[in-house]
Amino acid sequence: MTPPSTNTSTHRRALVTGGGTGIGRAIAQKLRDKGLEVVIVGRRADVLRATAAELGAVALVADIVSEPERVIAEAGPLQVLVNNAGHQVAAPIGQWTAADLAGLYAVHTIAPALLAQAFAAQCEGPGQIIHIASTLAVRPAPATAGYAAAKAGMLALSRALALELAPQQITANALLPGVVPTEMTSGRAEALLHLHPLGRLGNGTDVADAVCWLIDAPWVTGAAIPVDGGLLVRE
Repeated sequence: MTPPSTNTSTHRRALVTGGGTGIGRAIAQKLRDKGLEVVIVGRRADVLRATAAELGAVALVADIVSEPERVIAEAGPLQVLVNNAGHQVAAPIGQWTAADLAGLYAVHTIAPALLAQAFAAQCEGPGQIIHIASTLAVRPAPATAGYAAAKAGMLALSRALALELAPQQITANALLPGVVPTEMTSGRAEALLHLHPLGRLGNGTDVADAVCWLIDAPWVTGAAIPVDGGLLVRE
């Protein structure tokens, strides 16, 4: 891994989890365009390194669930943490398993909490923590209870971090994307187009634009901001 810049007065460094593909890749691209140094973390080495080479980012191959402290230590010093990594298990009631639920909470709630803790310990402020949650955290849909509950945990985590980290001038916010076609939503996204009053599905750039806005909004903290084409306001 390329060492971080030592000139922290002029360079800001961001970590994007799940940054190799999809929304995470788009966020990493936008942050690079803004002039930030960017570290992307993921488990698929070939994909991650190819994306990093294309974007001019740094690839850190690691598992955020089992080694969150190492991820922060090797990526830092950091001023921005974007908790984007995720996975989904679609299962209606009657088909839930303890392993599936534990895996969802591990990725969407526990790992982000431990990453945020390690991030705050090394960030002298100001800094930003941004969670990529989901509209499912506040509006249910069939067969998504485990995923939705884990994302709701992410929202509660954001609010708690906003309160506790305010004295360090570290903000914590969550974005709630609507349906964005990615590997995770493959084969299902187009059928959900009708849920979005603006008449189209989202894309990674939509979410990345909101991330960049939050980075430039240091007085916004503890917020849960929809990026959803109007999904949450439709009846």
